[in-house]
Amino acid sequence: MYAELIDPDLPGYRLATAPGGDLPGIFGNAWQEAAGQAGTAPVFTCDAAAAAAAGAENNREITIDAVPYLIRESQPRDGGGVTFILEYA
Repeated sequence: MYAELIDPDLPGYRLATAPGGDLPGIFGNAWQEAAGQAGTAPVFTCDAAAAAAAGAENNREITIDAVPYLIRESQPRDGGGVTFILEYA
């Protein structure tokens, strides 16, 4: 389902480069609260099957807009999507 919803006309659309190829998704910031601290973190939401095929998984690097990010955490989404919580590599 997510593969059909990710469209280049959507706000935040980006084509990430993962170890195994390009990965279309939505890039933005999400509010995070942990260990008594709060703030925003970069996130990338995409189709879970496409992410697996491209080799995007925890502790792997993806590049978005020529900036390398490390996938810190994966959060599954209903309908076959996944959101990656990122940190600057």
